[in-house]
Order: sequence, then C-alpha cells, then structure tokens
Amino acid sequence: LDEMKEKGIEPNEVSYGVAVSACGNGGQWEKALELLEQMRKENMKINTITYNSAIAALAKAARSESRQQRRYDYKPGGGWSKVESSNPSYNDNDLWKKALDLVDCMEKEGVRRDSFTFSSAISTCGAAGRWQESLDLIDAMKRVTKPNKIAYTSAITACANSEKWEPAFELFNDMKNDGLQPDLVAYNALINAGTMSNQPEQVFDLWVEMCKTDKREKVSPDIVTLTEVIATLDRGIGKINRERADKVFSEAVSRGIILKEDSLDSSWEVDLSRMSFPVARAACRFIFRRIANAAKNGDLDVKDFSLITGASKMREYVREVLRDELKPAVFCVVPKLEQGTLQVKEKVMRNYLAGQSD
Repeated sequence: LDEMKEKGIEPNEVSYGVAVSACGNGGQWEKALELLEQMRKENMKINTITYNSAIAALAKAARSESRQQRRYDYKPGGGWSKVESSNPSYNDNDLWKKALDLVDCMEKEGVRRDSFTFSSAISTCGAAGRWQESLDLIDAMKRVTKPNKIAYTSAITACANSEKWEPAFELFNDMKNDGLQPDLVAYNALINAGTMSNQPEQVFDLWVEMCKTDKREKVSPDIVTLTEVIATLDRGIGKINRERADKVFSEAVSRGIILKEDSLDSSWEVDLSRMSFPVARAACRFIFRRIANAAKNGDLDVKDFSLITGASKMREYVREVLRDELKPAVFCVVPKLEQGTLQVKEKVMRNYLAGQSD
C-alpha cells in the first residue's frame, strides 16, 4: 500500500482487502485492524472476506499465545498445576473481545457473516477459554448457517480450557445430532475437557468408542489421545482406574501408538524419556508384566534391563514407581557414565520374576 501511495496510486477497497488478507495469513492482527480502521476513515466498504481475514489473524494470534502462556503441568504425585504466564504484558482478553467486536460490526453494517466468520471468532474465544462466549457464538451461528466441525471443536476447546465438562459434552453430541462425524481433533478436544475436569469414566468410554470406530472415519487414537486418557485415569481414585489405564496402554501398544516394534527399544532397553509421567508409569507396569509373561512361557534369557529416562525428574519418578508399585520391589542403579539411564541388574530381575511365580 505504501508503494502504491508513493507512486501516486490511491489504494482502493480491493487493495486494502488484499493487504488485510496478507496480514491475516501472517498472523499480524494489529496491522490488520489498523487497515480496517483506515478503510472506515476513508468510507470504504468492508466486505465479508476482508472482515474474515482480520478475525482469522486474531484467531491465529490467540492460539499461539494460548500455547505459550496457558500451560498445565502434570505433577508426579498426581494432579495438575497451572503454569502462569511469564509475560506480564500478555492479556488474552484483548484478542477475543476484538474478535467479537468485529463480528458485531459485521452485523451492524449488514455484512454477511458466514461459517468462516463464526469459526474464526469461536477459535479466538476458545484459545482464551471463553466458553460462554463460544456457546453464544454457536447459537448465533445457527441462526445464520449450520455450525461446522471447526466451530464445534473450537467451542469444545474453550470449555476444556475452563474445565467445563458438561457443556463440552453437549456440544459434542450436538455435533453428532447435526450429522457431523467427530474427527480425531474433536475427540481429543473433548477428552482434554474430561482431563481438565477430572472425568475418568467418561474419558475411558471415549477411548473405547474411538477404538471401536471404523478406521475409515479417521478417529483412531493417537499419542495425544493416549497421553490425555492415561493422565486422567492416573488421577482417578481406585483399582478400577489403574486397570483401565493398563488396558488403554496395552491397546495403544497393539495399535503401534507407543513402544513401536520399529523403534530402537528392545526387550532389555526401553526409552521413557519422551513420555509424560503418567504414561511412563503405565509403561513400567506394562513392560515388567510383559517380561514376567515371557518368563512364564520359558521364552526369556534374563539379563540387565535398562530404562532410558534422561537425567531429569523423570529418572527419580521412574525409580519410585519401580520401587513402590512393583511387587516385589525393583531397585535400580544409575550407571556412572549414563546418568540418564536406570539399570536393573540381572540379579534383581531374577528376584522380581521369582516373585511373580509365587
């Protein structure tokens, strides 16, 4: 636009629209809004595409800020701790409010609002955890057009960020009732809502539902699904949730989601370093149960066993799991030259296996 003005060419509505669209694709929401304001000052008509580009820029920025600023870390002892923003100047309220303002401007100016308009606005609200505003946008969208998967999934994400299970579940069912088959992203969004609001039974049921769904519908669970489901069950109280977690992990192994056969893992060395704490905990139970079953079948040459954990909190966490949860307790050592590895000596392995046959 500046080059056009330097050459004496006055930008028109089309020129501004292209510029706003470029800002939208680049996530430059501040510049996109500046251009919209400039168009208003020059009494230019702003169309649906131009408005949508600006809202899309806000949505992209909101999602980026959400990933950076809104995190929940799993605590080894169980439960979640919210990690507050390290950037005191960050305020996600600005982005979702600006998106809603643009949607309102479109209505007041008589500009057609389409599915992209609402989906982008809902995505902006979803990233900020503004669940009620997301639901309001879904209702408004229904008066104009049929909500799509992106709109529903973004609204479910908003509920998840606010730990609102019931409205998330209702949205999921509304999606189905509207004839939309939830995809992997939608399932993972709902499972995340169940994780954040501590709904182990419902989350387990969703895992089972996904595993039973025809693979052609592209909803087979992935590593994200597994991590969320195991984390939820790990937090759950009682033996039943431990059994559910073990069942989920075994299913994940059989599906090649984790502990893949083509990985560098072997029968006597397994890498846990990239797993979450709950998944690593379930992995330990699975691995030692698998070794015990192989021993019972006489198909085992017992030797030293290594677990790669990295020289971090994971190493001490896994050490505690082996010592406190396996029966008999399994004690391990840290090799002097491999600080990121826990090693279970052959003698200890034989003692453990002997305990399984008692």
